[in-house]
Amino acid sequence: MTIDALSEICGPARTPVAWVRPGHVGYVGPDLGVDPHSPSVAMLSVGLDAPLVVHSAQGPIRTGSSFAPARTTQRVVATRGWILALFVDPAGAPATAIADEMTTAAGPFGLTHRRERELVELCNGPLVDPDHIYARAIAGPAPVADPRIERVAAIIRSDPAHTFRAEHIAANLGLSTTHFLRLFTAQCGTTFRGYQRWNRMIHTVRGAVSGHDLTRSALDAGFATPSHFSETFRDMIGLPATKVFRAGIHFDLGTSPAS
Repeated sequence: MTIDALSEICGPARTPVAWVRPGHVGYVGPDLGVDPHSPSVAMLSVGLDAPLVVHSAQGPIRTGSSFAPARTTQRVVATRGWILALFVDPAGAPATAIADEMTTAAGPFGLTHRRERELVELCNGPLVDPDHIYARAIAGPAPVADPRIERVAAIIRSDPAHTFRAEHIAANLGLSTTHFLRLFTAQCGTTFRGYQRWNRMIHTVRGAVSGHDLTRSALDAGFATPSHFSETFRDMIGLPATKVFRAGIHFDLGTSPAS
C-alpha cells in the first residue's frame, strides 16, 4: 500500500514522525517495508490501525503489539495502516520494564502490551508526544540498575566516537574483563560493543537530521567509513538510511542529547 493510499485511510493531515530522546528512539507512521533486522536494543512494535505480523525464526506471529529483546532478528509488517516502532535504550530504562508489560509470549517475543489500546490512542491523536508514549509503554517501575554499569553507559553516550575498551573499563572497576562483559549484557540486555554501535548510529542520525553532511556525521560519530554506518543502520533498522531520510518523515530531536 502506498503512502497516498494510506492518507485516504488516516487523513491527509497525518504526518509520519520520528524522534530521538535520551532513552528512546521512536517512529509513528506507515510501514516502510523493512527487511529482517536485529537492533542492538529492545524494540516495541504496535499496530495502530490493524494487527501486525512479526516474521521471525519461529514463523509468522499475528499480534496487536510485540516486544523483541535486543539482538532479536525480526521483520514487522503492518497488515494495514500505521505502526509505532519504539527502540528502547536498555541502560536508560531497562527493557525488562516493557517486557513485564507484555501479557503473552511466543519464543523470545512478548505479545500484547497491557496498555496497547492507550498507546494506539496516543499515537493516533492530533499531537504525537514521544515522552508520553514512552512513559505509558514502560508504566511500571524499572528494575534497580547497577550504578557502575549506568555510569559506563552514560560515558559511552557522552562520547560515542571514542572506542572504549572493555579491558580498560573492567580494570578501572576492579573486575575481570569477562565478568564486566557479562555484567554489562545482563544489565543492559545488549553487548558492550553493540551498545557503542547503537550510540554511534544515533549520533549520526542526529547530525544528519540537524542539517549536517551524512558522511561527515558518520565519521564524527566514530564510524570508520560511511559504508560502515550504512551497513550498521540497515542491520539495526532494516532499511537504508537514505530511504528513511527521504520518506517525508518529520524528525523531532527534542532538546537534549540522545542516548
